[in-house]
Amino acid sequence: MGVGTYLDLDILINGGMDTLLLILTGRLIHLPVRPRRILIGVLLGEIPVVLACYTTAPWTTLSKWVIPFLMVGAAFPARRLSAFLKALIGFWLLSAGLGGFVYASWGWAQFDHGSGGELLSLALNNLWVLPLVALLWYFLQRLWQRWQEKKSVLEQMIYELEIDFGGEEREGVRVKALLDTGNQLRDPLTGFPIILLEEEVALAFLPDTIRSFLNIPWKDHEDPWPLLWKINPSLIKHIVFIPFQTIDRQSWLLGIRPEQVMCFDKKGSRQIKATVALVKQVLSSEGEYQALIHPEHVQKGGFG
Repeated sequence: MGVGTYLDLDILINGGMDTLLLILTGRLIHLPVRPRRILIGVLLGEIPVVLACYTTAPWTTLSKWVIPFLMVGAAFPARRLSAFLKALIGFWLLSAGLGGFVYASWGWAQFDHGSGGELLSLALNNLWVLPLVALLWYFLQRLWQRWQEKKSVLEQMIYELEIDFGGEEREGVRVKALLDTGNQLRDPLTGFPIILLEEEVALAFLPDTIRSFLNIPWKDHEDPWPLLWKINPSLIKHIVFIPFQTIDRQSWLLGIRPEQVMCFDKKGSRQIKATVALVKQVLSSEGEYQALIHPEHVQKGGFG
């Protein structure tokens, strides 16, 4: 029989395995499993199957190395390279473990008289391949497991926030916030605990009047309060300058009093009282969170 007779069956089996592997990868790494993106990843995974039927060996081999990158990228788009690599290694480990088990079981059971028409056997001169592959798989899965343990501990300290800065034309921004036990900053006027938020994340959700003030070099002034009174006194209700001490001098953080801050965790949602301070630096190099929440927001809900 021709190869085309079994192409539909090969696509079905390969697609089913790829679907299972991508879903398992997403569940184990706690990534969002979106059916549409999983479907795109699975369709990309069918390319080597089709190429194996209609092209020469070099192109088929090359596609088997390249396609997994595209599959993981399509199924789990990531902002950071490290997050993409974690998903890719997880997919490879599951493919090697689960796929290898299925392949070996198929051959040992001698379906269709073995795998690929030949009995699955190992000669003594290439028996060293088994312990080498097993050792490599063991070290890679241990590395991946450590990544997962670190993320699991981190997730217990991360909360989801929805911050409404006011303004009818803009929606609230949703961010991940890490519990920062060293954060002791407070609004100097209201006494509310401070949430530190990446300025780049907040910019698109700020009212126009506040964004205009950010374009002014207010940090060049030793005391920015007179500048605020001079430029737009009405912003006094919404903006506050939070003093903090650096190594050599006192500096300021620009704080914004939002209309509302909602905190979401496993117990549900609650409103918290907070002033949001903008910071220039990226708080998490891997993009796991974009804000730092005050301990009081967790201990008392921010109402005290």
